[in-house]
Amino acid sequence: MITITDILQDVDRGILANNMVEDKFSYRIIFFVNEGVGSVKRYIDTPYSDLRRSLENIIRGNLSLTNRVVIAETTALKGRKCVRLQSSPYSFSLDGYFRQISGEIGGRNRNGNIAYNRYATK
Repeated sequence: MITITDILQDVDRGILANNMVEDKFSYRIIFFVNEGVGSVKRYIDTPYSDLRRSLENIIRGNLSLTNRVVIAETTALKGRKCVRLQSSPYSFSLDGYFRQISGEIGGRNRNGNIAYNRYATK
């Protein structure tokens, strides 16, 4: 299961790879709210100290039973150049979450082979 901590670790690796000082930049989180066949692109600008809170607010404020939120990119401007800090997009959906905790599907997780099936009700 993808968590906000996974996204922050990915962003931190991007910051390190680009030799940046975290608190010297403003970060732009680009995200999509997908519902049915439509999609709305949005973004929010935030300092490094508020990245976690901003990601939490994006997910809490936009996720519902009928849609999916995709954190597409986190970027920063470094020397007039836009630097991408995420290695891949991250998708959140309540349907996927409920299917995973019920044991219906397996998922990616930070700890390798944790069996979420043990929480399934039969």
